[in-house]
Amino acid sequence: MDLLSSILAGMVQGITEWLPISSTGQSMIALIDLIGLEPERAFSFAIYLHLGTLLAVLFKMRIEVKEIILKLPHLGDDKLVQFIVTSTIFTAIIGVPVYWFLKENFKAWQGDLVTSVIGSFLILTGLVLYLSKGMMGNRTASELNLLDMAIAGISQGFAVLPGISRSGMTIAVLLFRNFRQDEALRLSFLISIPAIIGAILLDILQEGLQNFDYILVFSGILASFVFGYTTIDILLRFARRARFDLFCIAFGFVAILFYLVIPAL
Repeated sequence: MDLLSSILAGMVQGITEWLPISSTGQSMIALIDLIGLEPERAFSFAIYLHLGTLLAVLFKMRIEVKEIILKLPHLGDDKLVQFIVTSTIFTAIIGVPVYWFLKENFKAWQGDLVTSVIGSFLILTGLVLYLSKGMMGNRTASELNLLDMAIAGISQGFAVLPGISRSGMTIAVLLFRNFRQDEALRLSFLISIPAIIGAILLDILQEGLQNFDYILVFSGILASFVFGYTTIDILLRFARRARFDLFCIAFGFVAILFYLVIPAL
């Protein structure tokens, strides 16, 4: 892996993070099939790249994030803070075992098999996005309850699986729970912050950074931040109009066909 490859992977992460097409899945496909990285290392590198888009979200929502941090000592009095804390707990309950499962199995799986698995999860993401189309209500953060918090956290936990879109799943389940679309998007962004920090720390504690050159990691994160921050507004507007359910399903089938056809050639 060289500097150009690292920057390319950061670009993919920075652009796809704002679209419900699994930025981890897209980054891993690029890292495995275009750059030739082993699945386990591609998974770790894709996680590190989230730091760039996380910084973009923190900078974009810095005022709201600051207010939430100041309210943390008064957890019992604020629904939004309760939502972030509770959903994060449920995310960890699901996400940590899924992370360990993937880390263990990626050591044995070949790159083309991992690509087909990502494709399968992209199809699942597409089906969920399709079912959520037109599903919205009038609920806001002030009406959050424990079930909303648990469902959002659980759906985010399963998004550790590459191909499962974190934003797509969390926004979809909140729409199913009759939240306004803009409110579902805001809530999805906010709960992503502790989840991404946790995923990065978990991978560093588990594997360390010894498998990568620090310059490559920094370059990828920087590219992720730059492309993420500069594209967030336009891509979010685009995402409201585009049929990403069909994209996920189609791209998922392409990834599976790639796995089935390539060995036969």
